[in-house]
Amino acid sequence: MSFRSLINICLVLCTCSALSACVAPRNGGLQEVSDLPESWPGNTSSTEPAPAAWLATFEAPFLTAAVDQAVRENYNLKQQAIAVEQARIQEKLARADRLPSLNLSLSGQRFRPLGEVASISEQVDISATASFEIDLWGKLSDRQRQAQLNRAATEVRYISAERTLAANVVRASFNLISANQLQQVFNQRLDNLQQSLDVIEKGYRSGLNEALDVYLALNTVEQERANVANQRQISLEARTTLELLLAEYPSAEIAMNQALPELPVLPAVGLPADLLQRRPDIQAAWLDLLAADAELAVAHKNRFPTLDLTGSVRDADSAVSRLLNGGPLAFSAAASLFQPLFQGGRLKALEEQAALVVQQLEQRYLDVVFTSIAEVTNELSRSATLNDRFNAIVQAEVNASTALTLAFDQYQKGLVTFTTVLDAQRRAFDAQTAVVQLRNQRLQTRVALLLALGGHYQS
Repeated sequence: MSFRSLINICLVLCTCSALSACVAPRNGGLQEVSDLPESWPGNTSSTEPAPAAWLATFEAPFLTAAVDQAVRENYNLKQQAIAVEQARIQEKLARADRLPSLNLSLSGQRFRPLGEVASISEQVDISATASFEIDLWGKLSDRQRQAQLNRAATEVRYISAERTLAANVVRASFNLISANQLQQVFNQRLDNLQQSLDVIEKGYRSGLNEALDVYLALNTVEQERANVANQRQISLEARTTLELLLAEYPSAEIAMNQALPELPVLPAVGLPADLLQRRPDIQAAWLDLLAADAELAVAHKNRFPTLDLTGSVRDADSAVSRLLNGGPLAFSAAASLFQPLFQGGRLKALEEQAALVVQQLEQRYLDVVFTSIAEVTNELSRSATLNDRFNAIVQAEVNASTALTLAFDQYQKGLVTFTTVLDAQRRAFDAQTAVVQLRNQRLQTRVALLLALGGHYQS
């Protein structure tokens, strides 16, 4: 039988086996998101695209320097970069499976028949073998496509991690600046309370105040000392958090003496459908789904026959010097057909498992899309709410400061009790603290909104 006849028989057997092994394909395609609304709930702003370089909108060079350092040095981001390289290598391996393989072997042996002392024979063999799997059903191409999609998903995750890192550095910087400002507020408050205590004690020694007023003032001072200590710990943790993001030793010694920047103007937010192209986490979820669909195709085609072609060239002689000296070479060619017949339902179970993974990732993709839309909606609403709160608390701070001055003046004149002064102090201090906290919260919300819109931190 000729080699060509053998190939023809293998192809016929492959076709028959494939027809007998085929099962019904998966009904329907992958579910995509469509018919998204044309505007955000309660948003009347322009539908122009969101900014692509949001870091510059804060007009704070120290933020740009911190983000650049984090992107260069952050350990988690470097891990993600290594994952990208691993995915690229996996893609190379999948591509290599579709190419022929060629192996060269050289072997030698020395033997002597039993009972013969002087009869020693030697033989050296050299052979080259080529093998190639014919991609009859596209299984190898599906496997390569899966590797390509996995690599693309990993690259997109790196982009997402980079953008998230930039946002976290900006947030940590704002938290540290806010913590330092609050530390100054609490220290100043403690100094003011101590001065008030000195005045009350002086009045008590002069017989103008009661002992109760002294103890109330002492209690207020000690409570404020506790607040100062607590804020000192918050400031320390804010410094170590930023240092870790910058890949610096967490010594809690990083300096951040800048003031909080002004709140940028509310950016254009575009359309909800824009998130499908702007958000890397949505893109990664979609690529994961496509990769799982390719894996399902591979699992389905694993039930089909496999056809391998093998060819080899061999030469043998009793000495290495006479190999390949122009003598006749031995050539062989073979075709092998492998068809799984019975494996206890293993291949069918693997295909069903792959189909369930596709369904799971399909639901995950939809969840990521709608979660992203909810994030933008919430941040838009939170921005408006915080603006209203901030404007009200700024006015409350002015009123509370004026009320405290009047209350202490009237207390010294004997017109009100010291509890009135304590209440005025609490209101003034709470308003002063809330102004600093709300200024930070507004900036934090703006960063969260810009990140949720999916734009890159720099051009």
